[in-house]
Amino acid sequence: MSIAAAPISADALYDIINIFEIQPWTKQLHEELAELWSLCSSRSQQLLLRDLIEKFCLFDAIHEEAACKAFNAQIQEWNLKPKETWIVAVANAEEIDGSTAGLQKLKNKVMPYEDWHSRFLSNIPSASKKIKNGQNIVLFDDFVGSGKKMLKKIAWIKKNLGDNGVTKFNLFCTCFSGMKFGLKHLSDESKVPVFSHIYLNRGISENYDDDKAKEALGLMTEIEEKLATTYKGKHMKDFSLGYEKSEALYCAVNENCPNNVFPVFWWRIKKDGKPFKTLLRRAG
Repeated sequence: MSIAAAPISADALYDIINIFEIQPWTKQLHEELAELWSLCSSRSQQLLLRDLIEKFCLFDAIHEEAACKAFNAQIQEWNLKPKETWIVAVANAEEIDGSTAGLQKLKNKVMPYEDWHSRFLSNIPSASKKIKNGQNIVLFDDFVGSGKKMLKKIAWIKKNLGDNGVTKFNLFCTCFSGMKFGLKHLSDESKVPVFSHIYLNRGISENYDDDKAKEALGLMTEIEEKLATTYKGKHMKDFSLGYEKSEALYCAVNENCPNNVFPVFWWRIKKDGKPFKTLLRRAG
């Protein structure tokens, strides 16, 4: 199906062609874009979506390579040594998530990788059994949104280690990408060094002046009203503007969309109960 055959206006077609030029990854999503535009009830809503998608950060192979290099540089700057350090994904024992996938990408990027490759641990439970007093712990997640998840992981690993008699260690928090407000919250609450390669603004509140932001937030909530109030046991009111009002415009290639992203890009049911083809996919 071509975009010319989609039931959209000339203005919408113009918008989508512009998006294709700025965000080439959307060229395979012309039906999804057409459906998103059709969800809008005003031209102002469409223009807002166009602007947000054009600002979207897709974490691709180029970003990944740069992030891995920056992560290695940070480890060297912190002067961490492999014999005294564990780099730990924040995953639970049974799950495979973005932190485990990201950790695999880092495994041969921290130098010298011959010494570091055995110092990566795929989840917190296994790490809790290996870490000894006096060692360094580098917690890693691929993306930090509000910062609350990482704070919970810090509390969890501290409890596990305390139960094992390990009370003296140095803690660091890292990610490839994160929301500025969430990273600040994480740093302020944890009082530990925090590293992110990419710092992301809230898509509306931190990218527009106050008056325009207020108008844009209103337009977005109007669009959200076209979506189902519940989806897979989740309530739209808990994810309006993204979890914790994060307003995230971010996703990694072939990865699960964070729930911090505006739900209009991943909430797959409309208010009338019909399925909605979304730009991004989120499982769970």
